[in-house]
Amino acid sequence: MAERGVSKESKADRVERIKREKDGLDVWDDILRYSKLGHDAIDPEDFERFKWYGVYRQKPNDGHFMVRLRVPNGVLQAHQLALIAEMTDRFARGYGDITTRQNIQLHWLTIEDIPYLLSRYHGVGLTTMAACGDDPRNVVGCPVHGVDCGELVDARPLLDDVNRLYVGNREFSNLPRKFKVSISGCGVRCAQPEINDIGISAVRRARAAGDEIGYEVAVGGGLSTVPRLATRLEAFLTAEQVRPVCGAIASIFREYGDRTKRTRARMKFLVEQWGGDRFLDEIQDRVDFAIDRDVPPLPELPVDRDHIGVHPQRQEGYHYVGLASRFGRLTGAQMRDVAAIARELGDGTVRLTNNQNLIVTGVLTANVDEVVRRASNTLLPADADVWQRNFVACTGTQFCNLAITATKEAPGAESPAEHALNALQERLGHFKEFVRINYNGCPNSCGQHWVADVGLQGVLLKAANGEQVEGALVTVGGGLGSESGFGRNIGVRLPLTEVPEALVRLFSAYEEHGAEDDSFRSWCQRTSDEALGHYLRGEALQPVDAG
Repeated sequence: MAERGVSKESKADRVERIKREKDGLDVWDDILRYSKLGHDAIDPEDFERFKWYGVYRQKPNDGHFMVRLRVPNGVLQAHQLALIAEMTDRFARGYGDITTRQNIQLHWLTIEDIPYLLSRYHGVGLTTMAACGDDPRNVVGCPVHGVDCGELVDARPLLDDVNRLYVGNREFSNLPRKFKVSISGCGVRCAQPEINDIGISAVRRARAAGDEIGYEVAVGGGLSTVPRLATRLEAFLTAEQVRPVCGAIASIFREYGDRTKRTRARMKFLVEQWGGDRFLDEIQDRVDFAIDRDVPPLPELPVDRDHIGVHPQRQEGYHYVGLASRFGRLTGAQMRDVAAIARELGDGTVRLTNNQNLIVTGVLTANVDEVVRRASNTLLPADADVWQRNFVACTGTQFCNLAITATKEAPGAESPAEHALNALQERLGHFKEFVRINYNGCPNSCGQHWVADVGLQGVLLKAANGEQVEGALVTVGGGLGSESGFGRNIGVRLPLTEVPEALVRLFSAYEEHGAEDDSFRSWCQRTSDEALGHYLRGEALQPVDAG
């Protein structure tokens, strides 16, 4: 450990020093040593390095940890999910979480448990390396690559190649901050390139000799407290050019990203400062081919891009079946059931989505009904209503050190998210329009509230009696796609106990006052903050539609 100076270190300086003194990739031997010595022996600075192996301290920092898998493209084999189920029951009190980056994370691990857990993961081809920390995080993609009828190209080989470039590579193991990459050939761009540091998306370009498929590049997207949509570069890449461009972008971030302030260290701030043209010129200087600057216009993209339900595959006679969880929280029994369904009735593959759901692929047409029946029996319906399939929630104060309000609890337990979902299902079960509700326990947006039709951001409020209560700031009208935009803060903050009824009132008002050609999002965009506030609060004053 370096000798401390007289002046107090900033948070950024402390983290940068910790990374300089020992690469996070080198902490494995320390994890093994601490597992024998116990939690009290852990050097506090090694908690930071643990993140490079997917290990975070769990609130209230009393000796338990969260361990996050790295699952490229969200693809698991049935035997891998079965092993995760076994570990969930053994170490994690019977449940875990699907994340918005297509991973699975478990809680309640102790330092003594971690080496055994990671060795069992390794034994079935799973890793936690670079699932957290200042390095390239899990590379996400379309969960139905290779099977979806609407995809432009199967981009799995490119995604896997870029993942191999990043994981365990010391060129990229000390970046200024986390670094998120999306690579997809999906026709509807479900992998959210708009909010990643790098978004690689397949695109069709018309040519006299016939259409050609290549890849466009967007850079500098991200959420947190300062959301930014990625800048679409004037670049059209061949498949062979994707890996070197991804390497070049990561190296630019490594060298030019801000290491002096953690809140300004993400690559989005560098892109904002430089602009797309300068950033692209810097990429060009680092690759040995001329980048084609002729990129076609952005295609029209649908709002619905979650792949839930029963869908025919490109392979004749087969279907994939998307199953809706409740906020991504799965029991070990559910994991085991889905693994069995995939093994017995599918192609042995389970895919995780960024909406915290699951997909079973390779299901013969004759087996579809049985898959749907068995999934429904394990409370993962393929025919879920619009509310369950699109309700995303972070872990909240139950586990997260950054959260300031509760979101979800153990499966079956009461929680703010459960109360809201139950109210919508019971009162508005007939509602069919595709909408997203994203619930975040703090401003940092792991739950992606900025890009939801209705976003709920945890805040603390003062009640009439002076006591502090947990609440939610409401944003409306966010979304990704052809007209990407962030949710609008309409100045409404509600106690969590009032959120369920407020959501019911808001969506009921849309049904009553929206025009025939209005989507919920477009209705919110043309309705005043005052009117939306009245709907949410249930006030007697009759609002006037701004349209």
